[in-house]
Amino acid sequence: MGNRSIKVFFGRIAKKLRIALFINNMHQVLLEACGVLIPIFCFLGMGLVVYDFGFKPFWRNSASVIFWSRIVLDALTVLLGTRLLLRLFVEKKKWSRIFNLVNWLFIVFLTFYVIPQKAAITNPDSNTFLLYKILLYAGIAFTFVVETSYLLQFIYNRSINAALLFVASFGFLIVIGTFLLKLPNATRGGIKLIDALFTATSAVCVTGLTVVDTSTHFTTFGHIIIMMLIQAGGLGIMTFAGLLAYAVGGQSSLKTELAFRDYMSNKQISNIMYFIYQVVVVTLVFEIMGAIFIYFSLDDALFSRKLDKVFFSIFHSISAFCNAGFSTLPGGMFEPVVRYNYALHIAIALLVLLGSMGFPIAFNLYRYLKIKTRNIIGIFLKKPGREHFLRVININSRLALVVSGILLIIGFVAFLLFEQRATLNDHPTWYGRLITAFFASVTPRSGGFNTFDMSLISLPMIMIYLLLMWIGASPGSTGGGVRTTTVGVAVLNMVSVLQGKDRTEFFKSEISHQSVRRAFAIILLSFLMLGFFIFLISVNDSEKGLIKIAFEIFSAFSTTGLSLGITPHLTTGSKMVLITTMFAGRVGMITLLVAFIKQSPQLYYRYPKEDIAF
Repeated sequence: MGNRSIKVFFGRIAKKLRIALFINNMHQVLLEACGVLIPIFCFLGMGLVVYDFGFKPFWRNSASVIFWSRIVLDALTVLLGTRLLLRLFVEKKKWSRIFNLVNWLFIVFLTFYVIPQKAAITNPDSNTFLLYKILLYAGIAFTFVVETSYLLQFIYNRSINAALLFVASFGFLIVIGTFLLKLPNATRGGIKLIDALFTATSAVCVTGLTVVDTSTHFTTFGHIIIMMLIQAGGLGIMTFAGLLAYAVGGQSSLKTELAFRDYMSNKQISNIMYFIYQVVVVTLVFEIMGAIFIYFSLDDALFSRKLDKVFFSIFHSISAFCNAGFSTLPGGMFEPVVRYNYALHIAIALLVLLGSMGFPIAFNLYRYLKIKTRNIIGIFLKKPGREHFLRVININSRLALVVSGILLIIGFVAFLLFEQRATLNDHPTWYGRLITAFFASVTPRSGGFNTFDMSLISLPMIMIYLLLMWIGASPGSTGGGVRTTTVGVAVLNMVSVLQGKDRTEFFKSEISHQSVRRAFAIILLSFLMLGFFIFLISVNDSEKGLIKIAFEIFSAFSTTGLSLGITPHLTTGSKMVLITTMFAGRVGMITLLVAFIKQSPQLYYRYPKEDIAF
């Protein structure tokens, strides 16, 4: 009897084990099936969305497209719900659970509340139909972005070369942007492939150079595509997708954090994802505030609808903060309807300055001001405790702020001196001239907007603009150029050599030898690249003149976007040279070369040192 009880006992255990093993296997099979089917339906759904937006009028009732979109959305709802339930048993990250739950509830809301609205389909002219269509496609697009973030997280975890990943992300954006701009509904009358590629590159690299008139050649759908490319290119697809992947997965690998650290010019590895979260939030806050300020600075009579005014404000706020220089006006800020709107000029200039400052520097300065403000309030409230932090503002922030301030003063004073009898003649008041001079000192630092006729600018000011464009913005920003800190380190090293010092110092800190070497390498590479590209365009378009060609190349390299008017008239070969220049200027020559050149291992030996005669 005892033996029989033991057999029954172990039989029950074996049966439970078999059931548990079967459940576990089914759990894995279902998860893998969802992992395969969800991306397929996401791509099918996005294909339908692109087809409907790109080939058919938005307001027309695309019954067949909506029918298949509903099927795709229903399938995604079932698959996402299945995956969510399966993950609830193993998922430990709180934020990951919440994120997946919100995603699923959003799709459920679309499926069971929005999609059954039959009245919306039968009346394509109603606002209900437009809302229905927007929500339907928003559900597909949102799911597509989430699933893409999973794929990018997979790539980040297995990527070895962070520089190559960075370069490839911009290349991927440019290819997608070119395809979208080639859609029939994006333009009026179509666009050549080379022009679509040029515009997409200019938008992703936040340059602003154009070969076609952005305001008249592109439709509202095309303007939305350009705006999205500017936003994604300004902060980088790695920022958005990486943060979303972190929110979905609840964690990030060391390789991922190292890649983001290099991209954001932030040397601290700890809490890098929180830093990126701050970048995205601060960017959206500044752009929203800028859009509000721009909206109230504009006259309602300039727009036929309130919606057009809102879109104009959002587009220019994003373009200014990302230092892109794109405008939906034919003449940009020089257009007569906004040429003397100095409130608008101030808003654009401040957004350009904030975007070119650099996020690490901005957060560093914010921390310093926060501590100082808290201590001052504590003194007035007679609180005993005060915060004491040594060297809150690091040497990188100090150097960037000092160089930026000097460049702004140089550009402001030079414009007032050299343009009094030229471009400033359009502004009769002293207030207007000061605002124009301030705007003109900000915009060559990778901004790209102009409130004056560039064809009338004097030769001395062109030379100063070449210098300002070459230097560009600060590291970790949305701007381009060799960066303010690079030039600052080079100048400080030159001063140290002239003074006979054996090291480079700034604000009671010694600049590392590695930083000095990197600064001079960047400067040398930039001159070699600029000279080579100027030579190439001179071969194809020599009749344009050396000054205009050099200005074009410097503007493309620094992702500024200012032009002396020759961009639309360049040959196809010269346009390809400018595309390459914009791409190299945005990702950086050092980054571009490191991405494709094999890095040497650490050297455990040294040769004898000898001095070189100069």
